[in-house]
Amino acid sequence: MRKVTTGLAAAGLATLGLLAAVPGSAAASAPAPFCESGASTFICDAASTGATTWTITERYIAGGSSTYSMTTAGSFLFQNCTSRSTLRVFYSYVADGVTVTSETGGVNCNPYEWP
Repeated sequence: MRKVTTGLAAAGLATLGLLAAVPGSAAASAPAPFCESGASTFICDAASTGATTWTITERYIAGGSSTYSMTTAGSFLFQNCTSRSTLRVFYSYVADGVTVTSETGGVNCNPYEWP
């Protein structure tokens, strides 16, 4: 009986080892968005497909910041910004069941005409 129990325990541990070795879906990364600003608005272009969730942190020249998220149907974001604030932007989307998250990009909010 002891040999059977030892054999079952070893088989169980081997099975657990195999299960632990199966890789899960790894997170993928994408390049930072390309962003420009003018007339107190900004536009960003992502390397995404389909619905894109954007996370924006706006740091104000007078101090403080706010962070918010929004989802667009495609790879473009067009949004108002506070004059002369600094924007940090990244995005995420799902491709083939894997969530892809970008590097962080940014731009200064330009209150003047578009470049």
